[in-house]
Amino acid sequence: MQLVENKFIDLIQEEIIVGDGAMGTMIQNSKCQQINPPELFMLENPAEIARIHQEYATAGAELIETNTFGANRLKLALEGLEDRIEEINKKAVKIARGIGDDILVAGSVGPTGKLMEPHGELSFSTARGVFSEQIGYLVEAGVDLICIETMSDLKEMRAAVVAAREYQIPLVAQMTYTERGLTLTGSTPELVAIVLDGLGVDMVGVNCVAGLDEAIPIVKKMSAVTELPLSVFANAGLPVMKDNQTFYPQSAEDYSLRINELLTYNVRLIGGCCGTTPAYISAIKEAAKKTIVENKNGEKPSLFLSSNHKHIEVSDQQAVQLIGEKLNPTGRDDLKTALRNRDWKYLKDLAKKQVIAGANLLDVNIGISGIDKKEVMGRLVQELQLEVDVPLVLDSNSPDVLEKALQEYTGKALINSVNGELKSLEAIMPLAKKYGAALIGLTLDEKGIPATVDGRIAIAKRIIEAAEEYGIKRSNIVIDTLALTAGAKQKEVLIAVKALAEVKELFGVKTTLGISNVSHGLPGRELINETFLTMALGAGLDLPIINPFNERIYHIIRAANLLTSRDEDGREFISWYSVNKGNEDKDCKKKSKDKKTGILKQIHGIIIEGNKDDIVAYTEQAVEEGTKPQQVIDEALIPGIEEVGVLYDQGTYFLPQLLRSAETVQAAFDYLKGLLGSDTEVGKKALVLLATVKGDMHDIGKNIVKTIFANHGLEVIDLGANVATELIVEKAFEYDVDLVGLSALMTTTMEEMRHVVSLLKKKDFKGAVIIGGAVTSQEYADEIGADLYAEDALDGVRKINSYLRRGDSNKRN
Repeated sequence: MQLVENKFIDLIQEEIIVGDGAMGTMIQNSKCQQINPPELFMLENPAEIARIHQEYATAGAELIETNTFGANRLKLALEGLEDRIEEINKKAVKIARGIGDDILVAGSVGPTGKLMEPHGELSFSTARGVFSEQIGYLVEAGVDLICIETMSDLKEMRAAVVAAREYQIPLVAQMTYTERGLTLTGSTPELVAIVLDGLGVDMVGVNCVAGLDEAIPIVKKMSAVTELPLSVFANAGLPVMKDNQTFYPQSAEDYSLRINELLTYNVRLIGGCCGTTPAYISAIKEAAKKTIVENKNGEKPSLFLSSNHKHIEVSDQQAVQLIGEKLNPTGRDDLKTALRNRDWKYLKDLAKKQVIAGANLLDVNIGISGIDKKEVMGRLVQELQLEVDVPLVLDSNSPDVLEKALQEYTGKALINSVNGELKSLEAIMPLAKKYGAALIGLTLDEKGIPATVDGRIAIAKRIIEAAEEYGIKRSNIVIDTLALTAGAKQKEVLIAVKALAEVKELFGVKTTLGISNVSHGLPGRELINETFLTMALGAGLDLPIINPFNERIYHIIRAANLLTSRDEDGREFISWYSVNKGNEDKDCKKKSKDKKTGILKQIHGIIIEGNKDDIVAYTEQAVEEGTKPQQVIDEALIPGIEEVGVLYDQGTYFLPQLLRSAETVQAAFDYLKGLLGSDTEVGKKALVLLATVKGDMHDIGKNIVKTIFANHGLEVIDLGANVATELIVEKAFEYDVDLVGLSALMTTTMEEMRHVVSLLKKKDFKGAVIIGGAVTSQEYADEIGADLYAEDALDGVRKINSYLRRGDSNKRN
């Protein structure tokens, strides 16, 4: 639960707290500047770090962040400092704490730099352990709060937050966003705020975006879905290089001009990131003094749920949301077989068909014997998140299985379910709180299902009160008053409906019912289900669980939305009716169209879907039917991955889909390689040496580039992060590479790129140099003499392919 007796928590309720600015920028400008990671710099120059902290405090900063952004075990291992992790974190806190007792000290926690599963090797549990270790040292040393920052993957952020919540300390969680206003893995600001709010952070925010012009739209969107106070630590614009010096275009005065606008979105903590100095903090302080704090976000009574890319809102003012029931093996031999055989394709196809039919959420149940439920549930959640963009309802009676599913789920899930039994409450409530999930509460207990309205209401009240004791907001509770079959419990059908209406009226929670339950064992099941659905919607049902392939239920829901004012002015109904007039009573069931479009077209589609499990079989079939391997490449593989690139550029696909499709193409390449000579197009097109330059420990971008390059036919040698100039040049000649790829995320290390290019040219390197990273640009590439610049990994593939097609590589000619 959130702390109330804490200076930071108290202050953000009533005041604007001014944070500090960039540490890296100040180190870069330091008289004793060294090209070292900031943590190593601190060990060698503690007085200089103290001086920087003091300058920010003198300028008006009320909150100072420790110099521990990269002080987790995985990052420190790149520098051989992992054995000094405790020393580094505690020393950083001691230096910051020495500035004064009136200064709030925030323990800075940054990303690991590793890719999370399933595209990388970092598991949720490993990441959580890494973060827990660092945060433990920071808390032990006496920080006032933890600030998790510059996260680009929401799943990694979730691992860090879950780790931090083990300690009774305030928590600020900040992510960084691309120029599209999305995280690197495609999460929207609203989705991020929903997930982090559910996880119980005390403040959510944004840092390390180009400037306040980019930050303001992000916090505006966040404020629409959370009542939490927000934070902003933006850059002073994108850096530019001039005369071997880094400059930031936005002045301190310009930066402070947007402060008033920020505060209208409940921003309570403002500081600076890359490029900001004490002058910026002074300007922020002056602007903040002139502002009266009075705009606070109102209570958000809606239930927000999300996948890893999209969110939905459940409220009495929004359209009814439908939960698809078909991923449940009860009475389904086909699903039982698919689960036992781990037939992910079958399961993903069924999920996708439900979404296409109109399901807004999907219930996921693997309740059969003879399988490792934790392993299957975890893998299935991973697979489904790559296939569909609707929130998942995690359905299991096993706490261990639920926890595994919650660890793998990136968004905000709905747990199905908890009930009124004490053992159920004690097992499930902590999981919902720990992982920020919403809950379905079943109105039954150890005595069974009450046969009266009052009995079910009493259990609902017990569940709601228990949830609130665990710190779970009432808006995150959904009550199921339990529809029973009319064939055996005819008189209790209306009890479920009446209890539902009473629960909504008394407690203001959301409601759900398993509609299909009412017709078990009876003829005319669809008619019974449709009639019962209509009755329940009239009572205020929010989340019906039902067969999404029955088209008539959508007609019923549209009409109910109109009649219950969920469809304002009937706009959606009128729009639908005008298009479908005369067809509303026809059987319009959606059927998958299995067109005979040819094997190459099917391979092309498999690449778009990123279905790695099927690509080799279809590729093999194409060859067996007489298609030449080179034709498969030219007419299916290459056009397919190019279309994926277009979808990525359009913002339709994100990094997970890009990686999945790239891996799918690579699997086909690997199969075809054995059928063709090494000098054909399927062979490796070029040898690329990758490295993050000296002094820069950030390597997640480079790791993504490595994966994308390799899956687009490039052979990659990865030297890692913080690589000395001399070693990069040495290895470029030793491996006789075609290209050298350089990455840098910090302005303090940009200049190292110039040194690498200069030394390569001095030694007459015949290949090309391509650079990338958040702080680089085409202008900087031109200035230092780099041959190519890439905005991202996919752009790098295109630039290299263009370079190779032009025949610019002296090595290849």
